[in-house]
Amino acid sequence: METAAQQAMAWAQAGRPCALATVIETWGSAPQPVGSQLAVDHEGNFAGSVSGGCVEGAVITEAQEVMASGAARVVDFGVADETAWKVGLACGGRIRILVEKVTAERLALLAAVEQAVAARRAVAVATDLASGTTRLVPEQGADAEVGAALRAGRSRLVEQQFIAVHVPQPRLIITGAVHIAQHLAGLARGVGFAVAVIDPRGAFATVARFPADALHEGWPEEVLPQLGLDACTALAALTHDPKIDDPALMAALASEAFYIGALGSRRTHGQRLARLSSRGVDEAALARIRAPIGLAIGAEGAAEIALAIMAEIIAALRRATP
Repeated sequence: METAAQQAMAWAQAGRPCALATVIETWGSAPQPVGSQLAVDHEGNFAGSVSGGCVEGAVITEAQEVMASGAARVVDFGVADETAWKVGLACGGRIRILVEKVTAERLALLAAVEQAVAARRAVAVATDLASGTTRLVPEQGADAEVGAALRAGRSRLVEQQFIAVHVPQPRLIITGAVHIAQHLAGLARGVGFAVAVIDPRGAFATVARFPADALHEGWPEEVLPQLGLDACTALAALTHDPKIDDPALMAALASEAFYIGALGSRRTHGQRLARLSSRGVDEAALARIRAPIGLAIGAEGAAEIALAIMAEIIAALRRATP
C-alpha cells in the first residue's frame, strides 16, 4: 500500500497540483500519531489520514487554499476552538497540522527520502515553521535534536522546528518455515512489516505454505548476509533446531536488530544459552534474547502463539514495556 507521501509524489510527477498535510503535535485523544500524513490533490482526492476521519474534510479545504497560495500553514484543531465541534474532536483531542504544497523542491526532497529509506537508511526532514525552510538530515552528522529523534524513531516538534523521522520499513526475519511461522508471517505483513522466512528444508519452505517473495530456502549463515540485519529488523527463531536457529541468533546478536526472540521452554533456552556462550557470545548479548518467545498471555496453539510473538515485537518496536 502506498503511503500518503508516495501518492503525493505520484500526483506531482504526473503534473497534478497537490499538498501534504502532516501531524506535527497532538494532545489528549488525538487518534493519529505525530508524523501521520494526508495527501490531497487539486480535485480533492486524498490518501492517508491525519485524524482517522475527524478533521480530514477541514484539512482538505486548507490544502486547497495552500495549493492556490503556495504558502505553507499550520492549523490547529481542538476542543477550545469552536471548529472542534464541527470536525469531531469534542472528546478532548487536539491536533496541530502542517500543510505544504508539493513544489518541485519538495518533490525532490520526497524522492531523496524514498531513496534513503529504500536503501534502509534512516533520515529526517527538519522544517523551520517560522521560515518554511526544510533540510534533509542523514543519521550520521545529525545535530543533537535531530539525532535524538532519529534514535527514538519518532517524529517530534522541538520549539519551532518539526523533525519528521523516516526509517526503513520494519522487517521480521523468521528462521523455520513451521506452522507458527505461517501465522506469524501473515500477522507481520498485516501490520506493515516486510517478512523473510529462512529454512534450508525444502519440504517446509514451499510456496504452498508461504508467499514466494518471503521465502529463502537456505541456511541462515548463507541468507542473512544477503538480507542484512539493521536497527529496524526483528528476528524470531522458531525451529528448535540448533543447526538452524543458533547461527541466526549469533548473527542477530552481533547486529543492531531491535528484537531477537527464540521459541522453546526455559530448559531449552538454558541449553541454548550454554551453547552460544561456548561459542563466545557474552552475557550482555545473550540477555537480548526474548525466550520463551512472546508475551505471556496464556497462548495456546500456533495462531495464538504467533499473536503473542507479534505483540512482543510491536512492544519492542514502539519501546513499550511488555
